[in-house]
Amino acid sequence: MITLRRGGELTVTTTPSADLLITGPDRDPVALHDADGSVAAVLAALHRPTPWQHLREQVPLGAGRLDALVRRLLVTGVITLGCADEHGDVATARFRSRLAVVRPDADTTLEQAIQLSPYALLRRLDGRAVVESAHDGTAVELHRPELAAVVAGLCAPTVAAAAAGLAPGGERLLRLLAAVGLVTAPGPETGRAPHAVWTHTRSRNGLVELRTATPGALDEPPAEPAAETDIALPVPDLAALRHSDPTLAEVMETRRSVRRFGGTPLTLPQLSELLHRVARIQQRLPADPADDRSYSFTLRPTPSAGAMHELDYYLTVRACQGLAPGVYRYRPDRHALAVVNRDTVPLVRLINAAYLALNRVSVPQVLISLAARGDRTTRKYGDLAYSLTLRNAGVALQSVYLAATAMGLGACAVGSGDAADFAEATGLDPAEVSAVAEIVIGSLPGEDV
Repeated sequence: MITLRRGGELTVTTTPSADLLITGPDRDPVALHDADGSVAAVLAALHRPTPWQHLREQVPLGAGRLDALVRRLLVTGVITLGCADEHGDVATARFRSRLAVVRPDADTTLEQAIQLSPYALLRRLDGRAVVESAHDGTAVELHRPELAAVVAGLCAPTVAAAAAGLAPGGERLLRLLAAVGLVTAPGPETGRAPHAVWTHTRSRNGLVELRTATPGALDEPPAEPAAETDIALPVPDLAALRHSDPTLAEVMETRRSVRRFGGTPLTLPQLSELLHRVARIQQRLPADPADDRSYSFTLRPTPSAGAMHELDYYLTVRACQGLAPGVYRYRPDRHALAVVNRDTVPLVRLINAAYLALNRVSVPQVLISLAARGDRTTRKYGDLAYSLTLRNAGVALQSVYLAATAMGLGACAVGSGDAADFAEATGLDPAEVSAVAEIVIGSLPGEDV
């Protein structure tokens, strides 16, 4: 039987404003307005686990009003939804979104054909097995490892009795999964792809309760020591560019994706100017000693969420006048290129992948890969980090587009990139640093000399 129960050790305090302040260990306080005493009545009725239907009889508020109150208590974690048998707890559902699916009257008969929702994920969470919803983050904790067999048995349409018989407590688990929308009637899979839904729900507040940030320093990393192989880049004359550049309106109107490049490659001074315009460090600012939440950061021409600037610019150079072919990393603190790899094999792979993505129109002269240091943003933004990195990458790509247009160069963002090729070319662990966006640049057709 599915029952409601109070979550953990809770302390309920009445405030002068007719609110209830609910506190407990390892949880944020919850304040609920309770002018008519309905919240207190529900919590008092749940001094022991109680089925939802029985609670309706004990607290006569009307089914609609009581159900809305129970939902609110569920999504704030004040109470939980669970099931047990004669051997103890079977499973517990915990909710993370006020939009969570909660169907208290859902009933699954043993003769009914059922199937696991395509948006259900069986995974490990804090040392426990949970079935989690990609839609709203609801997580059903399995109190017995053998119950994972029941979940696995639902991958194909099956009669509920057959799945329930795979482990003790299986029938109760099925009813709980149905109540939170993780078990459905068999049918064709429609709607958005599960991985797209999963990414989206963890990219927006309100859809799930986002995890807190990962502990770690937020300060901008210090400048890396120079290497003998570093290539110093010429610094453009910004004062002269302010007078000679086209207007922003003209650049915005004339910007186009260029897939066909000139026969004469762009030059090292042009590449240097492009990087200087969009990616260099302009200024380092220290943390504010009066604000314990502040951290040291840098100012750059292109903005970044929280001034994290987790994106590094890696250049795969096939043809550039004044620069040997190879893979380089731009060092924004001193406007220089660090040699990463001059082996032709990874260079050809990266350039060829971009060439194919550009419909084989023209072989790229230079490919810029934006590589994200994932831990940098995760320390501050938690589950929001990856979505912010993609936005940062979009801003960086547009900055390259506009700078290239102003300079009379061609640029085209690459719709897909090969992360494995990038990892092999750079020697970086893709779990720590991985390419998230690419753009090619080169001379324009007709600019040959």
